[in-house]
Amino acid sequence: MSQYVDNEDFAALIEEDRIVNQRRTVRYIRKDIAASVRRAHGFARIGLAWLGREIPVELIDISSRGCLIVSAEKLAVGKKVLVRLRFDTGKDFEIKGSVIRKTEDRGREYGIKFVEYNDELGDCMLQTQRELLIK
Repeated sequence: MSQYVDNEDFAALIEEDRIVNQRRTVRYIRKDIAASVRRAHGFARIGLAWLGREIPVELIDISSRGCLIVSAEKLAVGKKVLVRLRFDTGKDFEIKGSVIRKTEDRGREYGIKFVEYNDELGDCMLQTQRELLIK
């Protein structure tokens, strides 16, 4: 099935119960946020879980509960990651998450679920939103 469907196709899919959207939050398309990830390592017991190098990624969309990224490097589904978000305003966030899905639609595309909700990130996303691009 194509990623994009017209209204008639969409209505038909709903009638057939083929669309299942489990998302609870709106996903925003943001071009003003640079993103990178770090893989968790086995040194968590001594406080060094995020020792690995930063992997630059392309941020496809983001919500208060997670994000969709494209990475040139492989990430394993189920593994923990640290997502770093850098806004054009200079504000940085580091958020723990886990890789919950992988697709090969646009290269290596990964869905990351944040471990916990971050109020400050949500506020920053609303305050710096210039264009309303919703997915």
